[in-house]
Amino acid sequence: MTAADRLWDELESQGFDKEERPDGYLPPLPHDITHLTDQELMVLYGQYVSWTAYAAMRLVEARANERAAKQNLNHSTATASLKASMEKTVAGRKAAAQADVQVQEDERAHVDAQSLCDALDMVHKNAEARASFCSRDLTRRQNSRDTESRSHRWGV
Repeated sequence: MTAADRLWDELESQGFDKEERPDGYLPPLPHDITHLTDQELMVLYGQYVSWTAYAAMRLVEARANERAAKQNLNHSTATASLKASMEKTVAGRKAAAQADVQVQEDERAHVDAQSLCDALDMVHKNAEARASFCSRDLTRRQNSRDTESRSHRWGV
């Protein structure tokens, strides 16, 4: 069981469900959002909100797994350093630990976990920015309608 699995077990016991993966892929932002109808824009906004929630969930999972990978790396490094106790210097023990196969595997796993965190952070921020952009245009459209209807009612 991974660290993320344990995390979700805890969250589910508190009443939270995992976000389902939205259909398809994260849609690109149209070149000119003003050409979309209100309904098309609202659908696009909903897609971005869904992808933002899904990316946030996956980012939390990745961060939990990255911390676990770091813990595994620290443990294997310490174990390898103890095995290298015949080395007379600290530098020699560190070098011997770095040459250990398990340490190298754990280092690779930790770097991969960090990279996944970085990538998911970027995806989350991009989805969030796209959702915010759509939200601003929806608000702008609504405010423009409110102004028009007020001016007709009050003769301004």
